[in-house]
Formats: sequence, C-alpha cells, structure tokens
Amino acid sequence: MTRLVSQTPEDTKTIGKALTKALSTGNSIGLIGELGAGKTQLVKGLAMGIGIDEDEVTSPSFGLINEYTGDKKLYHVDLYRLDTIEDIETLGLTDYLDGDGICVIEWADRLANDLSLIDILVRIEILPDNRRMLEFSGENLTAFERALNLLKEMAWR
Repeated sequence: MTRLVSQTPEDTKTIGKALTKALSTGNSIGLIGELGAGKTQLVKGLAMGIGIDEDEVTSPSFGLINEYTGDKKLYHVDLYRLDTIEDIETLGLTDYLDGDGICVIEWADRLANDLSLIDILVRIEILPDNRRMLEFSGENLTAFERALNLLKEMAWR
C-alpha cells in the first residue's frame, strides 16, 4: 500500500495523469471516497494522460457510464446511484472491465466482494485544509507496481 497527499485538485489530476503511463488496455481502477473527495478530478487526470480534454470529463452519476476516446478508450463508471449487486450486474460491468479500454469505477466499494476485479484501488480521504490522502492498493501487481514506480519517480511530496 502506498499513500500520497494531494495539496490541490491539480495535484490530484497530475497523479491521475502519471497513472495512465502504467496502465494498459483492460486495466481497471476503482475509486473510493466520500462526495467531493476528488474522484472525478483523478479521472480528469487519467483522461488527460491518454489525450482526452479534461473538460469533456464529467461525473456519470445519472448516466452511470461515460465513454471517452483518446489514445486509448476510457470507461468512466459511477456506481453511486446503484443500491444492490443485482443493479450492478445488470449494468454489464464485466464487458467494460474486460473491454478495449481502461475502466475507472467511482464508488467501487459498492462492488462488495467483487473488488478483486479491480487492478488498482484508490481510497481518497479528505484531510484538513482541503488536502487529500490517496491510498493505493492493488490485486494486479504488474499494473500496480508500474504505477507505484512512476509515482515514486515523480518524487511526490
């Protein structure tokens, strides 16, 4: 597990952008954090890292899934409004997880026992003074280790 402190929303985007360099098609990132924690800011950084304008990225709370195309496809999933595992199963999430892009899932904790489907899990906690603690863990050690090495190279605070 690795922890980074983001001082600003721009820092959070920078972290997301760095992560894309370690990801391949078919990799997934799960995001956990309360409302306003910065999950969408991290997704904006991921999008920027694969050539997508960050202004195109919005939280898919009502549509559930947004698809963006840059150098790679980015599937942005939001499980906030889904209450049960059955609701999530009808979404066809495995098609996106096994698909032809990178899949990032906000409110990944709603996957309950299926968190093993996620390559890199990021928990975001709001700290005093609007800073954020990002805690990284992962089941897919290859993608996770590549991401950690890139973040260490950044000589992050």
